[in-house]
Amino acid sequence: MAQLVERAFAEQQLAGALASARKGDGRTVLAYGEAGVGKTAVIDGWCANPRDFRLLWGGCEALFSPRPLGPLFDMAGDLGDETRRLLSLDGQGAELFSAVLRDIADARKPTIMVVEDLHWADAATLDLVKFLARRIQKTPTVLVLTFRDDEIGEGHPLRGVLGDLPPEALVRIPLAPLSEAGVNELARRAGRRSDGLFAATGGNPFFVTEAIRAEGLPASVRDAVVARAARLAPAARAIVDLASLVPGRIEAGVVEAILAPEIRDVAAVLSSGLLVADARGFAFRHELSRIAVEQALPAPLAVRLHSRILSVLRSTSAGFDVARTRLVHHASGADDSPAVLALAPEAAKEAVAHGAHREAASLYATALAHSGGLSPRARAELLEQRAYRCYLTDQIDDAIAARLSALPIWRSLGDREQEGRMLRWLSRLNWFIGRNADAERYADQAVQLLQSLPPGPELAWALSNRSQLDMLADRAEGAIAFGQRAIDMAMASGDDEILAHALNNVGTVLYDRQDPEGRAMLERSLRLSLDHGFGEHVARAYANLSVTAVVNREYALAQGYFDDAMAYFTRGDFDSWANHSLAWQSRMAFEQGHWERAEQLASRVLGRYGVATISRIPALITLARLRRLRGDPGADAALDEADHLARETGELRHLAPVAVAQAEAAWLRDDATRLPASFEQTCEAAVRKGATRALGELAFWRRQLGAELAEIDAGKRPYALLLAGDWAGSAEGWSTLGCPYDEALALVEGNGDAVRRGLSLLASLGAGAVSRHVR
Repeated sequence: MAQLVERAFAEQQLAGALASARKGDGRTVLAYGEAGVGKTAVIDGWCANPRDFRLLWGGCEALFSPRPLGPLFDMAGDLGDETRRLLSLDGQGAELFSAVLRDIADARKPTIMVVEDLHWADAATLDLVKFLARRIQKTPTVLVLTFRDDEIGEGHPLRGVLGDLPPEALVRIPLAPLSEAGVNELARRAGRRSDGLFAATGGNPFFVTEAIRAEGLPASVRDAVVARAARLAPAARAIVDLASLVPGRIEAGVVEAILAPEIRDVAAVLSSGLLVADARGFAFRHELSRIAVEQALPAPLAVRLHSRILSVLRSTSAGFDVARTRLVHHASGADDSPAVLALAPEAAKEAVAHGAHREAASLYATALAHSGGLSPRARAELLEQRAYRCYLTDQIDDAIAARLSALPIWRSLGDREQEGRMLRWLSRLNWFIGRNADAERYADQAVQLLQSLPPGPELAWALSNRSQLDMLADRAEGAIAFGQRAIDMAMASGDDEILAHALNNVGTVLYDRQDPEGRAMLERSLRLSLDHGFGEHVARAYANLSVTAVVNREYALAQGYFDDAMAYFTRGDFDSWANHSLAWQSRMAFEQGHWERAEQLASRVLGRYGVATISRIPALITLARLRRLRGDPGADAALDEADHLARETGELRHLAPVAVAQAEAAWLRDDATRLPASFEQTCEAAVRKGATRALGELAFWRRQLGAELAEIDAGKRPYALLLAGDWAGSAEGWSTLGCPYDEALALVEGNGDAVRRGLSLLASLGAGAVSRHVR
């Protein structure tokens, strides 16, 4: 193979990664750049002679909805028997991923595993990549991932995966366009003049190659590709046109069944340089060429060809093993609504079985685009399926839109139970995006409607949803009343999922009040969820158990829950919940005086892509307070973001810690006038809701700022003792709990020896700004 131009750095990095893998120290390689920059050429050249390593190669395709685990199916013939067996089954994600890992870890020689075009990957493939990359160091493997970095915007799922790859095992190979000297070198090798070539192509290797092939510099690369296709004889051009409708590769049997081409026509196509051939069929040399030809096809011809491809692929005598997503692609291209409606829902179910919920949502959207002839009930059921898959993949606006479209259909059909179900879901979805008033309104409507019907599971769900909203808004009595009704109904009907959900809500409220029954209810919810595989409810139970234990300052108990939760989240790649757990562990480490660990955990959370608001807030507050107390820069920016996010939620559990950090900042500045009005509003909300623990801390900081104290019942806790003038009792209480910073604040209220001990504690923590202020 000819030496590539200006790709020596990439070749060196790849060689180094393989050398590490040979020693059992695997690497993940990211090769990225714009379309046509030569990612495949670099990897292909490096893997050209696989004598002393095993090569596994798969790619993602630009279908309307990519096939779940498509690259793994490409590699299947070179994988072990157990891996192939699991790949043929649905819903075996964890076992399948472990089997792939064993396959590469136990290989006799190093493995190079290439996954191309990851920007088109389905969710299951991204999960597999994340699973392998986190464990790659213990295997003799180079996992090569190629993608177009200019096509993964802020919300692209791939960004979240890239942000979580272990940096110590990561090799980055950014591929830039060629320089003008590089373009001139390519032209020289081809015996062509280079005048104007760099300006016309921007140094993109694919564009340069296509321009060199053209007879004269084309107006665009698309023109060059289409012109080359146009020079072919009609029978040869028909092969190119047909192949352009199949992302990836078109099977030779499909071409034969539709066109029955002569050998000379196939030879002409291959010699043109547009297509390449292997044992499995024909493919364009580059996706950009395929797109150029596809876009040049007249619409009637494209529809007719899609229809003929679909017919051949669906023929029982053809013998093709084709993914349903591929069939949906051609049915949609053929504008064959009956075929789309027959195929897309089944393809979506397959995607769900592999955990590819985003692809399932896309497939349901394709079905809905062709649903004009369906009955209203069937259309509403499709909307329901799309809404739920959008909910699972954080496409909340799309989920709301689907539910809102289904709601009037159920009303027109007089199906009041389904109408109530839609209202309950609209409540849940609006809470997710901070529209709490809308969430409350839909929740009330759902309960009111479903209570007018005979009791059933939808009413129990609506009651539990109402309980959850009250729990989150610190309305304890409502949360308990609604939740207990849901518990009673769930137990009467034997519905363990509703029971787990409702127990969680009531248990959290009672545990927050330090009622032992609450913790017992939460643990029962956890056991039920673990036994039945209710993943979301397992995550909620772990979250509420650990967070409430931190708020209660039961740190040893909280650590046990955190350890169990992180083990569960890692096995199932529950990243959003893992982020939440890490954020609260950062708060716990801060309160326990482990400030280096607190900073590391908070920074780890905030450095990840797409972290949810409920996880960002505690991490931001921890980081803001650490920076403030040490006298480091950046405290204001972190606290301002936390304040903005907390006010969007409107929930006291987020507002109170922000208010404490704001008061602490004003105290250190000796300037209470800079305290925002939201501080007093939070204090009033805490009084109104009887939030005893929050009140004690807020009242302490109000006193530090010289504000008049409200009449509160903060119990016999360390803050209450300090407010009553018992600094020694308060310091002893904080010492028993294991909170050195709070102990120091109590000690500096005392006599000379106590002040000296308090300053010593502050110095050991590194709280330089506080020490200076106290002195």
